[in-house]
Amino acid sequence: MNQPPLINPSPPRSKSNTDFWRAVRYLGPHRRIVIASILCALFVGAAFTSTLGTMLPIFNVLLSGDTVASWVNRRIAEQRLDVQFAPDDVPLRLTRAPAGSSFHTADTLWHDAPDRDKADVADTLRAISDPTVSRITLNTASAANVAIDLPPVPSHMRALRAIAARLPTHPIGAIAVILGLIAALTIVGNVVRFFQEYLSDKAAILAVNDIRRKLYDHVLHVPLDFFGLKGTSDVTSRLTQDAQGLQDGFKTVLGQSIQEPIKAAMAFGLAMAFSWRLTLFLILFGPIAVLVIRKFGKKMRRASRKALQSSSSMLGQIEGSLIGIRVVKAHLAERFERRRYRTIMESLVNEQLRMSRIDAINTPVMETLNLLMIAGVVLYASYLVLVAHTLEPGTFLLVMACLVGMGESLRRMSKINNVLQKSNAAAARIFETLDVPVERPRTTRGSAAPAAPSSLNSELQTLNSLRNIPSISREIRFDALTFSYPNAAAPALRDVSLTVERGQCVAVVGRNGSGKTTLLALLPRFYTPQAGRILIDGVDIHSATLRSLRRQIGIVTQDSVIFPGTIHANVAYGQPRATRDQVVAAAKRAFAHDFILEKPHGYDTVIGEHGASLSGGQKQRVCIARAILRDTPILILDEATSQVDADSEHLIQQAIEGLMKERTTFVIAHRFSTILSADTIVVMEKGQIVGQGRHEELLQTCPIYQQLYERQLIASPAV
Repeated sequence: MNQPPLINPSPPRSKSNTDFWRAVRYLGPHRRIVIASILCALFVGAAFTSTLGTMLPIFNVLLSGDTVASWVNRRIAEQRLDVQFAPDDVPLRLTRAPAGSSFHTADTLWHDAPDRDKADVADTLRAISDPTVSRITLNTASAANVAIDLPPVPSHMRALRAIAARLPTHPIGAIAVILGLIAALTIVGNVVRFFQEYLSDKAAILAVNDIRRKLYDHVLHVPLDFFGLKGTSDVTSRLTQDAQGLQDGFKTVLGQSIQEPIKAAMAFGLAMAFSWRLTLFLILFGPIAVLVIRKFGKKMRRASRKALQSSSSMLGQIEGSLIGIRVVKAHLAERFERRRYRTIMESLVNEQLRMSRIDAINTPVMETLNLLMIAGVVLYASYLVLVAHTLEPGTFLLVMACLVGMGESLRRMSKINNVLQKSNAAAARIFETLDVPVERPRTTRGSAAPAAPSSLNSELQTLNSLRNIPSISREIRFDALTFSYPNAAAPALRDVSLTVERGQCVAVVGRNGSGKTTLLALLPRFYTPQAGRILIDGVDIHSATLRSLRRQIGIVTQDSVIFPGTIHANVAYGQPRATRDQVVAAAKRAFAHDFILEKPHGYDTVIGEHGASLSGGQKQRVCIARAILRDTPILILDEATSQVDADSEHLIQQAIEGLMKERTTFVIAHRFSTILSADTIVVMEKGQIVGQGRHEELLQTCPIYQQLYERQLIASPAV
């Protein structure tokens, strides 16, 4: 059966943000929080725009000494007459009138009074803007008693007129009231902004937590080949640093990337409402800003991906040197490790500095563009105010305030793009791992590994054919197995065939790299052979579910694997329903009970990281007790007694011999004292079986076995 291909170690990724937007789907389960955050962002944008809008009456009062009520009446009158008044109020002169109307450009008009002083102007504006007046007679410079039918006043302008009428007429009092309104809007907006930022952070944290859990679960189910390609430090980096980078991107998307465009759009709309000519002039600078933002974004994405890779190498260096700190010190390799760490850190620092340069140059460039934009807008506005007389100074100041707000939002959005590019690089590495095909489902109802569309039907047929493999009753047969590790120069196994009867003990011996461990790693389907098959009672293990297969196999590896927690939890690992009596019985059979009782809290003693508080022999006996507790019909002992002393080895060997009477056992060992009692000894060399039989027989027929025996047994006086 062919082995499913793993991903390329460095596959080409899309240059766009597709990986990041793919990750955004994980925000779906938290959409209520996201929607609430977006609504808060809309409110914050509305409060910001309202604050800008309330500044226009202040500008008008400060520049012309007008009242807020008169300014509102002017706006309503211009709208109802479809004209535009000149900035000066004496006389009430037109600067724009539509063709075919009763007015002409440069006309002056007044209402019921021949003396055109300032009071008459205010009275005329008040009469035209009165919502209850639908028809009015006006005097103009070109005609007298012109009857005009007035359209209704919009409801929002009515409300604004009613509010303005209640404001103080004194300029200082009006400004004070408006400033109070601005302060109230700011306070309410900041309160809502707090909830918006908190909700966006909450959604980001929950979504990334979901991704971390899925990634961790996925990593637990990928084939072992993946760890040979990537290494544990790289996977750790993706679970920690890459996930954190993605979380920063989510926070940005739900925070500033929503809030800033809303603020910019509302400020743009407000500016358009008061001067569309001046605002559209701004659009000329838009494409330049977009090109600059995209250019910086591409550079940031490439630098961020390289920095994440260097960070992964750094974690691997730290992990390796600290785990092997005794070896480092014993070999006086501190200087070597320091140099190697410095080389990795130099690469990481260079990429981080590159990211910093890109981030730092972004602001000056955007501010320069903003300056050029504002300079052009000011020049054009000066023409409208001083020459064309189509723009009031107060309106100009309001539009400028809107443009400043838009410029600030654009500057922040350029920073947002850099964060998104970093997050996209992190998302690419996360999905690179999630796209690795997993092992077969644990049960027939499990979900399948990701399959290509062309192989979907065959994959579904394979899943439907999976079944629970029965407990061994006759034999295990290895049939013409061939297996190669990824990127290996030669196969680890070549056409290996072996039959093991139920209840037999088979010892597998050979030089390092001969294929002993690889052969037995195929039995629990840690790897998939390129050719051949393994059958239990005639059933191909690849037609069975992983759960039913691995439930029958207990394994004690050469490396004593101890997990965080108590001694009891380590013995009962994978057996959560095991009672204390069962754990104690297993520990006794592994001759671990006595040293466990000597610990401060006995079986409830918390073991340090990697079992630091236990000796090598003690850790190995805990692992053997774990295998005894599982009580599986098949037992694999991979150098199970390599880290125990001679006395413990003798006792443990007795326990193992007792287990072998009821189990099919495979033993990998270099110490011949642990394999002499085996029913069959299998000798391997360069991935092939070169000898098979009892000890005495192999001494006569197998030269490689003779060499191993002479070098390892005769050289040891203890054997």
